[in-house]
Amino acid sequence: MKRGEIVLKHICENCGKEEVLSAQEAYYKGWNYPPIMGCFKSVSPRTCENCGIKTTLWWELKVNKRPVEQLSEKYLQTLKRIWGEPESALP
Repeated sequence: MKRGEIVLKHICENCGKEEVLSAQEAYYKGWNYPPIMGCFKSVSPRTCENCGIKTTLWWELKVNKRPVEQLSEKYLQTLKRIWGEPESALP
């Protein structure tokens, strides 16, 4: 399979927007999502074209330095989805 042909369910961790797109389509629309933006199973922002990164799991861990044990349920669900990629993003 060539890069960009994988089709995934993209879920914005900020606003909850969902779209089923190929990796290439998502990249062109402005999504921050693997495999083009970042890599699977690695914490990085999972955002749509309209949302920033200041309320993402990545920001919470890296910038706010929040320990995993203190994450909210919303962030824990995002972390679980990231660790389950790419299977957790299949439509």
